[in-house]
Amino acid sequence: MFKVVDWFSQAFAYIAMAVLIFIMLFITVSVCGRYFFNTPIPDDIIIMQALLVVLVFLPFAFVQQEKAHLSVTLLTDMMGPKGQYICDMLGLAVGMIFIGIVTVASFGDAWSSYIDQSIFEGPLEVPEWPARGSVFLGTGLLLLKLFTDFIKGLIEGPSDVQVSHMPDH
Repeated sequence: MFKVVDWFSQAFAYIAMAVLIFIMLFITVSVCGRYFFNTPIPDDIIIMQALLVVLVFLPFAFVQQEKAHLSVTLLTDMMGPKGQYICDMLGLAVGMIFIGIVTVASFGDAWSSYIDQSIFEGPLEVPEWPARGSVFLGTGLLLLKLFTDFIKGLIEGPSDVQVSHMPDH
């Protein structure tokens, strides 16, 4: 199960990278169309807003996998291995609670958007549910990643070596 969650985390990160490339190309085409031909892509701002949500939320689990979230470790760096282990496990438990709430809420939001056929107002009538669904997918996968990290932490227990959260460079 650990490898499956990691595989999906990486896949979602690659999808987010593809979305980023698409956003860059889309904005370039829209700006060129606006300035050279006086015809931008219709609903370009709405489409970008929706894609930015996808870009932000899909790679959440990959960031957790890489342990790349921002963290303040002023106090935990002074603790021993067992203290750091307790803080890490407590952080994972609190994270699961809050991300669980966001996941449930975002599912309800995406589902009601899908059922209601909600659209962003504009000429293209872009549906809202894909962007709202990406919040659910991203937070849901992060929840699974936090859960697998918690289980792995319970199985492995505290390390005998003090872990420094300081970067190596």
